[in-house]
Amino acid sequence: MPDRTLEEKGDKTKATNSAGSGESGMVIPSLHGDLKMLVRTQSGVRLSVTFREYPKARREKTPSRAEAKRERSVVPLFARRKDQTREAVIETAGEGIYIFSAEAEHGAPATATFTLKIYEAGAREKTARIGRRSVSGKKVIAKVLMPEGILWDDDTAFTGSIEDSDSTTKFNSETGLYWKEYND
Repeated sequence: MPDRTLEEKGDKTKATNSAGSGESGMVIPSLHGDLKMLVRTQSGVRLSVTFREYPKARREKTPSRAEAKRERSVVPLFARRKDQTREAVIETAGEGIYIFSAEAEHGAPATATFTLKIYEAGAREKTARIGRRSVSGKKVIAKVLMPEGILWDDDTAFTGSIEDSDSTTKFNSETGLYWKEYND
């Protein structure tokens, strides 16, 4: 069975075969989910998503390096729109950290503009304009803590940070949030 992508047709999206054999006839409305990464690029950029469990019930204890390395690949729903934009949608996000990474498809460096939408179709909707990035090797674009919808790079979500030789911990003393990331 050939790979399938989705192409936007006005306010509807149609499934097509990636081999270019035409439409399958399936029409769905615009894609929405808890997380949506929009990638606008003229050249090929491949997006991947990994997930690290970090349940709310365990957040009073920072994870060990081994626990922080337990990531699993997540396959989002991908869609391609007419305006050179691709969408990667995670319909229902679990409690943990989602890591969006990008790499150039054809080996040569590529440039893309990234926008992350969190809870797009709900009252907690938030848009993070990550901006234009040059991608050559695999590069982390965003890390998001769910269900809070907090980006690692959003310093306004934290009241302080602690760095040591092998990690950085960001925290919010008002909410009790601690988020530790280990250096590679």
